[in-house]
Amino acid sequence: MDTTTLIIIAISSIAAIIFAIVIIRKILANPFSYPYFRQSFDVSNKRNVDIKNYIDEFLCDKVNWIFLQSHEEDIQRWKENARRTVRRSLLKGLRARQLYETEDDLHAYRFQALRNQKRYMQRNYVRTSYDVAVPSSTFAVSWIWLADRHAQLEKIGYAATLKDYHSTNQRRLMTRALREQIMKRDHYTCQFCGKYMPDEIGLQIDHIVPVSKGGKSVPSNLRVLCSKCNASKGAKYGELWE
Repeated sequence: MDTTTLIIIAISSIAAIIFAIVIIRKILANPFSYPYFRQSFDVSNKRNVDIKNYIDEFLCDKVNWIFLQSHEEDIQRWKENARRTVRRSLLKGLRARQLYETEDDLHAYRFQALRNQKRYMQRNYVRTSYDVAVPSSTFAVSWIWLADRHAQLEKIGYAATLKDYHSTNQRRLMTRALREQIMKRDHYTCQFCGKYMPDEIGLQIDHIVPVSKGGKSVPSNLRVLCSKCNASKGAKYGELWE
């Protein structure tokens, strides 16, 4: 047998071995991929970010909650189909172990806070900037955690995030944005005497249930009063926040 023939046989054998290895690796590869839920929040220019606050705001949106419920149904369908695949497989033991290693219900819902960072590139002596979203923090939870969180928010009427609702410093939560929200909602009109105050002169935001008595700085516990009505009402019914 000449050298050329030996080389051809060797090359063919190597090719066959490589092909067999590829096929075997493909057969033994894990066919399962867990259907994680992923949601990102832009926290650029924000300080002291608590990602749970962003999750609460996300859960307070009815459309988002319906979407999450739909995704949980998708996860359950995926698990049923995956188990069916295991039962039908000739490699039941291997597939069962792979499925066990793939399932990750404790971290099925993944939330991430992102910050935009400015980067620069130079081409043809021209320097240009572009933004890159960089992870700031991550938080992975189970469906049980989300459902419990949603139940707590539902109990307080989705009035605020749980951290804000249970804050011991409710006065700090009276932001300019919240004041504007209440003024617009109440049409800049005193809810006692009906005085219209579009210039905001004499307009005050009142806690219906006083902070000193456990009242929260949430829309349902706030209203517009003129300074005269707010002063005459006194601490018996509410208290002033200026």
